[in-house]
Amino acid sequence: MDMETPRLTMKAITMEMGKQLVRFPVTFFYEQEISYVTDWPTNALKAELPLYLEEFETGQTSFGFGPWILHTKYQKDMVGDIFIKQPSQDAAQAELFFDIREEMQGKKYEDEAIISICDWLLKHGIETIHAFCKPEEEEKQEVLTRCGFKKLGPVGGLIQFRTYGQLLPADGM
Repeated sequence: MDMETPRLTMKAITMEMGKQLVRFPVTFFYEQEISYVTDWPTNALKAELPLYLEEFETGQTSFGFGPWILHTKYQKDMVGDIFIKQPSQDAAQAELFFDIREEMQGKKYEDEAIISICDWLLKHGIETIHAFCKPEEEEKQEVLTRCGFKKLGPVGGLIQFRTYGQLLPADGM
């Protein structure tokens, strides 16, 4: 499943893509026609990916509720990823985590991606979206605030944000 914004292509990681990323990361970049970088995937994504693949394979999660890769639409430069978790398949809420490569930060790619992903979630019956980041990740906190999330406070060592309903238009920033 692919989504596009004016500057980004976002792809939900399929079973085949996930296995390839775990086993043969260089081949993954080649197959996806994305410029190869050495600072992605992050350790967090590497840790979560096998769990996601197992849950996806056993039907415990639905396609789209997992990792999404983000790359520039025309240059095909790797931007980063967004990971969506749903507490249970019948829950009308989701959790969002994102990581943007350092050289891509500050270009508002993260705003575009978060708003588009949140719009997709809202269209698929999700009513409440929680987002999380570390206390020292001030730039991520600013991004979430710009995108319409409200800061709730610390939860388990992370800062939690929440939004309901429609966010800002993805192409209107």
